[in-house]
Amino acid sequence: MTSVQEPPTSEETAAEAGRGRGRGKDRLRVIAELPRAVKLGLATLFVMNAATYVAFPLLAVKLTTVDHASAVQIGTTLTVFLLAARLTPVVAGPLADRYDPRIVMAVGALARGIGFLGLGLGHGTGQLLTSAFLAGVGAIYEAPVSAMLAAQPEPLRSRAFALENALLNAGVIGGPALAAALLAVGPRAPFVASGVLFVLLLLVVRGITMPGGGSEQEAPQSVLRHFKNVLGHRWFVGFWLLMLPWWFLFTQLGVAVPLRSDALADTSWISVLYLANGVVGITSILFVKRLHDRYGARLMPALGYLLVAVGFGSVSLSQSPWWLLACVALYSVGETVILFSSQLILASFAGGSTRASFFGIYAGSWALGGSVGNYAGSRLAADPLSHTPWLLFGAVGLVAAVVAALTFSRREI
Repeated sequence: MTSVQEPPTSEETAAEAGRGRGRGKDRLRVIAELPRAVKLGLATLFVMNAATYVAFPLLAVKLTTVDHASAVQIGTTLTVFLLAARLTPVVAGPLADRYDPRIVMAVGALARGIGFLGLGLGHGTGQLLTSAFLAGVGAIYEAPVSAMLAAQPEPLRSRAFALENALLNAGVIGGPALAAALLAVGPRAPFVASGVLFVLLLLVVRGITMPGGGSEQEAPQSVLRHFKNVLGHRWFVGFWLLMLPWWFLFTQLGVAVPLRSDALADTSWISVLYLANGVVGITSILFVKRLHDRYGARLMPALGYLLVAVGFGSVSLSQSPWWLLACVALYSVGETVILFSSQLILASFAGGSTRASFFGIYAGSWALGGSVGNYAGSRLAADPLSHTPWLLFGAVGLVAAVVAALTFSRREI
């Protein structure tokens, strides 16, 4: 027999509303309490992501339709970009811990700006590969900012990472929206605009005041010592390996998804998909954070893998562009779960004067998993209407979800 509950009185309803408003004010106050350098760093991450997504979603299509590149050339260009983006932070992270992080950030912004200008205006193989390398090097910008967030005490840290996730997704929305307008000028215009935005970002980096290395209580360590400290962390190495399938799947958002979208609709539909990816990321981050606050980070990678697997695997069920949009939206929830939880897991590993080193060396997982994803995506999606690639992507996600659940069920992060 179930008990009948009395409806809340007006006083109780008002009290509950007051508590809700209080929680909202608390969140705003916590964000306002973030150091100025952290807030400015978060703002620059938004600009960085928006400028990247003005051009990057169109890269595979531009190489195909404008430069008439082969599948091998496309895969090589994307892989050069990816390797530069995810291997140079492996070294840049320890350098940011040892020296002034603003130098690393400035070099990253300048390199990416020149790189995207070259990808838009260049046409020869050598020019494209050199530009892809420089654009990839720009990723060294990220580790110093992530290190600043990881250095914050809770609850500032998790809320700062949630804000970072929302701002990055806002960049995913703003970038493709600007690209859609610039395509009216020509296929190279988004790349030129991206390059200009990165060069302007240099002016903001100069205004960020931040310490050059670890905490003031710790003596500066050599770059080699930073490497040894990070690679000697057993759970970090295990997590690095666990995330390889994620970066394989994440890469398909820039390879297999645009190619299928172009085949099902037209080039402008790619911007719609990235817009959906960003909107879902922003709207789902509060739910994901509440999930983390309630259950912790332990099983969130497995949940993220499961959502990504279902999202990508379901693409094979229909050739409607609207169905592809729905699948990308489901994938985007899983992406938010994985990216948010992985940042907090890394922050729990990182400490003292090695924070940027952890985030920088972690980028090597993206380099390896994403490189395989670039080549596999370009080859598997050579026939963009085939269902086989998406069934394989779904299978990879399901296997990774099982491995993640079994691994992290043994230890609370």
